[in-house]
Amino acid sequence: MCAVVGAVVSAGLSLGPATAAPATTAPVDCWDSVRSDLDGGGPDLVVGLPSYDLPGKPNAGAIVLHSNVGTAGSTEPSAPTTRTLITADDLTGLSSQAGARFGASATIWNDGGDCADVLVGAPGQAVGGVNGAGRVYRVAGSATGLHDVVDVLDEESVDGAGGAQAGAGFGESVAVEDGSMIAIGAPRRNVGTAVNAGHVVRLDYRVSTTPEVLVVRQGNGANAPERGDRFGEVLDMYGTAEGPVLLVGTPREDINGRTDAGAVALQPPAGQLSLVGQDSPGAAGAAESGDRFGAALDSYSTFDVDHPVIKVAIGVPGEDIGSTPGTGAVAFAEIDLFVPGQDPVSPLAGTSRTITQATPGVTGADETGDAFGSAVVVGELGQERLGLAVGAPGEDLGSVAGAGRVTFLLIDPVTAAPTGPHPGAWDQGSPGVPGVAERGDAFGSALSGVQLTTIQDDEDVVWALVLATVPGEDVGSVADAGAATVGGGPGHVAVSLVSPNAQSGAGRGMAPLRMLIG
Repeated sequence: MCAVVGAVVSAGLSLGPATAAPATTAPVDCWDSVRSDLDGGGPDLVVGLPSYDLPGKPNAGAIVLHSNVGTAGSTEPSAPTTRTLITADDLTGLSSQAGARFGASATIWNDGGDCADVLVGAPGQAVGGVNGAGRVYRVAGSATGLHDVVDVLDEESVDGAGGAQAGAGFGESVAVEDGSMIAIGAPRRNVGTAVNAGHVVRLDYRVSTTPEVLVVRQGNGANAPERGDRFGEVLDMYGTAEGPVLLVGTPREDINGRTDAGAVALQPPAGQLSLVGQDSPGAAGAAESGDRFGAALDSYSTFDVDHPVIKVAIGVPGEDIGSTPGTGAVAFAEIDLFVPGQDPVSPLAGTSRTITQATPGVTGADETGDAFGSAVVVGELGQERLGLAVGAPGEDLGSVAGAGRVTFLLIDPVTAAPTGPHPGAWDQGSPGVPGVAERGDAFGSALSGVQLTTIQDDEDVVWALVLATVPGEDVGSVADAGAATVGGGPGHVAVSLVSPNAQSGAGRGMAPLRMLIG
């Protein structure tokens, strides 16, 4: 078996031979010590390629399964033993479709089975002849690989979802609380006369295998649905004792006439939606056109004085700093839990904390078009302290325009204030990071937190890793084929994940696997 990762040639990453398990290989049981063993033998990672073309079917989409990217007892990644490109044609009962964008989202789903399953969004899929309505497929993990689709979710088949609608894009985003709840965004859904207002379908499995369905949209305690909001474009979910809370980023929300200023909404386990923007009480900054507040979300829990709190890191990639346009920022909001005399889950509230590249200790400087905050991840990233990783895909590295960078910071859990010394930054000019910084690579366009093993006892040390996309990466002579990098940040092993079937332009919109960590 040959796995090619991290080899560098003048045009970018080398492709090397495609790898696939020999037909004579005996199946290996899935590991119960990892959250993402999809095909047996160890932890796996998936990268979605929604722009992947098939003959006569542009943007049909695909996913790449990178198998066994870690060894037993290690939290550091290793080169995958096999790389398998999977299209809808490779799954029982499905066939690829032009424009389906299969792989636009990919999320691990654990419900107690031997192997993990993966939810794959195809937001351009036709449903019953309705073009672009969108679907999500639950593909079963097994010791012999990903073959069988065990559930098909769309707005026609899910009771109460409103029926299939042309162009709704159901499946563009997916968030889960394992075995408990799934939220699926349909950001181009028309709501009444509001074109592309968007909504989210929440499926609650806490009581029954037949889910309770809740359609989440603006107007329920928050702003009314408006044309072009694309509510549901960005999703995050966090578990509480009352049930999972759902966070919805709406970076295209207009605030007081300011186009695409952005907002973030909270849907509690029960009750009304609440909404925060940069004009909200307590929030830092001011809502401005093009800020795109809510373009990225990640959350964590902490304890503030006498009650638990959920903190939410919010990407604001269009934020202007002084007279410098589009440099970007990260803001924070919070949710109080179990405050005596109040509801068990408070409305979402803004905070005064903002982090930019001008913040002391942050690598780099505020420059036009950096788009710092395009992606965010929070967790114990490579060490036993809370860390924040921030993608700035527009970052120039010297004279290399748009090469991209991911900055790693340590933050105080309660205040979210940076508390150095900070790990530093990843870019493709950093020691140990695969590849070469090239114009337009856009390293760090999307980030997700992943974990290669889970805590088995109190003596275990388990760190989260960051999976970062590099959509503009050239693979050999193939332009913009795309790649991903996984690792624990500066000073840790980093591994490149490359498709075995490089295709020009396939990196556009590539989606890193999302999973619960902790």
